[in-house]
Order: sequence, then structure tokens, then C-alpha cells
Amino acid sequence: MTLVPVIVGILGLAVFATLLASLFLKTERSAKSTEGFDEQWLEDFSAFRYLPMRRLLNATDEAFVQRQQQNGAGTLREFRAERRMLFRLYLKDLQSDFGRLSLGAKRAILASAEDQSDQVSSLVGLEWSFRKAVWMAHGQLFLHACGFNPSDATGLIDALQHFEFSIRETYLALDRPTS
Repeated sequence: MTLVPVIVGILGLAVFATLLASLFLKTERSAKSTEGFDEQWLEDFSAFRYLPMRRLLNATDEAFVQRQQQNGAGTLREFRAERRMLFRLYLKDLQSDFGRLSLGAKRAILASAEDQSDQVSSLVGLEWSFRKAVWMAHGQLFLHACGFNPSDATGLIDALQHFEFSIRETYLALDRPTS
């Protein structure tokens, strides 16, 4: 009877340690991926390149594959798995680009001679909404793996676009001549 709580405690500790190690590794990877931010990168960057993510988990394409499957071409399960893999790759790149944008925003705020406390609070709010959208995207991947058809990634892309536009405004405000 006393063995069960000990086993549950050990399993809980193992899960906690695994999650902590995963968080540490993600932080290390994101720190490496944010290198290389410069104004030229910001000028070339566009969140619109992530628009194909909206269709990757879409049921419309799956219906087409199901019709083709009846003619002997591939399996729906493989198609769905491949789409999830592509979505994960997009998500990884999107998070990396977000890290670079965030780094650029922080640099712009620090470089400003004026008080930027309103920009800092806006940045924190935008980062929070982006993180929520990423969590939702991971939830959508889980639902898709379970056989459900989740909504698209529009919220995630919108959060990145909003963040990008806000950073562009910050940079434009810094370039304005003061009178």
C-alpha cells in the first residue's frame, strides 16, 4: 500500500526533470537561433511566408487524398503525419524568427534615448500572446494526431504579424529626426 505513493512520486519527479531538461535545451537552442539579427534581416523579413501553415492541417486536402486513396494512391494516415511534420518545421522556424524579432525589439528599446516603458509593456503583452498562440498550435498538432481536424494556424500567424508590425513601428520611431 505504501509502495504506490512512492512510485507515483518517483514518476512525477522523473516527468518534472524531463520537462525541466527540455525547457533548458529549448532555451539554449533559441538563444543560438536569435543570433544574426540586424536591420537588413528585419527589412527582408515578412511573416507572410508562414501563410501556408494555415492549410497544412486543413481537412479539405485530406478529403481529396481520401478520394485518391480509393484509387490506390497512398494512405491518409501517412498524409496526415507528413502534414504534421511540415507544420512542426514551420513552427520551429516561426519560433526562431520570433526570437530574432524579439531580440531586435529589445535592442531598439535599449538604444532609444527616450523612456520606452510603454514599449516594454507592449512587448511583454505581444510576447505573451505569441506564446499562447504557440501553445495552441501544439494543442492543434495533438488533436490532429488524435484524428480530429483542428482549426488553422491563423491566430499564430496573426500574432507574429502583429509583433513584426509593432517592431517595425518601433524602428521607424527611432529613425525619426527629433526637433
